[in-house]
Amino acid sequence: MIIIEKHNGINVLRDDLLKGGTKSILMPSIITDEHKEYVYASPVYGGFQIALSAYCQSVGKQATIFCAKRKEMHPNTLKCIEYGAKIVEVKCGYLSVVEKHSRDYALLTGANKLVFGANSLENKLLIAHRMMKVISQLGKEPDEIWCAIGSGTLVDSILMGTTTAKVFGVQVGKEYNKRPDRLTVLNYGKPFDKISKYKCTFNSTANYDLKAWELLNTMRDNTGKDILFWNVL
Repeated sequence: MIIIEKHNGINVLRDDLLKGGTKSILMPSIITDEHKEYVYASPVYGGFQIALSAYCQSVGKQATIFCAKRKEMHPNTLKCIEYGAKIVEVKCGYLSVVEKHSRDYALLTGANKLVFGANSLENKLLIAHRMMKVISQLGKEPDEIWCAIGSGTLVDSILMGTTTAKVFGVQVGKEYNKRPDRLTVLNYGKPFDKISKYKCTFNSTANYDLKAWELLNTMRDNTGKDILFWNVL
């Protein structure tokens, strides 16, 4: 499903309408018939955990999500529960500690432990193919494409799926060091867990996509360029 809407004169790819956002398109290639349970260690802010939970529910598998324990569960954790996931909260939940607990659980139960993130060539090719389908639906390649940068999987995929567009990535996670010719990296300037309060007319994750939407709207030059914003979740 590809839904593109106009907001502030900008084409917005509404992947937030998919269960788990953009990463939901990766699930059929990740979840196989070999295992009944899939284990994933996730930051509470992550979208992969939601995509995994929703897809496992749809194919009769069990998703087990390990995450840091909080005073109140994060909305993304609650969304995973809604999609049938088993949640294991870890005290002193640095991601390295959460990862260890999830690995130990997988060894004990025989469940399939998924590697954190989606930064593989196979996954990038799947997202690049989606980029090409978006271009086909738009009728031409946009002048500019904007997105948030976390691990870098999405922006790498966008570059693979385009030939002429200038790509603007707003860095909201760890530092992204690649600098291809068509890519401009902008630093949001605040830690990942700090949310954007920018007003938006569609659902956009406040500590991720919304930061890129904010910079796009505050920096655009209004010269009539054809712009696409990729809203992941």
